[in-house]
Amino acid sequence: MSQTEHYIEMNDTLARDKIASLAKSNPKKALVKARKISDPWFRTQALAWVMRFTDSDLNSVALLAEKSANACDDAYKRCAVRAWEIAALSERHILPMARKILNVAIKQSQDITSLASRSEALFLLLQAATRIGKAEAIFVNDELNATCGTDGHWRCKRAIRDAAKVLSGDLEPRQFF
Repeated sequence: MSQTEHYIEMNDTLARDKIASLAKSNPKKALVKARKISDPWFRTQALAWVMRFTDSDLNSVALLAEKSANACDDAYKRCAVRAWEIAALSERHILPMARKILNVAIKQSQDITSLASRSEALFLLLQAATRIGKAEAIFVNDELNATCGTDGHWRCKRAIRDAAKVLSGDLEPRQFF
């Protein structure tokens, strides 16, 4: 990564963090700023922050987040970043939309060729799915075990182990916000 790329990425990271703070008090202004983030990964996360607090049309913000996620430059990012959308919608008790995005993201996970990376994406989705309900988390866990259970990669083993701990209550799911 060149210094210019690192600088741009750092700016996008900082912009996302500032938007996270701004969204609490002024979600409309946060939305305007979120749309300007160049990196789709950080833009999607910023839009998820806006989704948590917006009083305006949540569907339009969700559509922007979906388009942003789909603009990510690799399959892992396109799938994994959807976890922030799912967590935001679940927090707002908009569970049908959260379930829909979860199902889309699980299908997107099949495009991730590296099983180690797929396991990481599915584990993020599982943690977001816990906010919808136990059945959804189990559904993601079943997908994780079916696609990564035979791979000996340490990341696959860790994801499967930690997913079981999340489902049993021995490990707290990630806090997305």
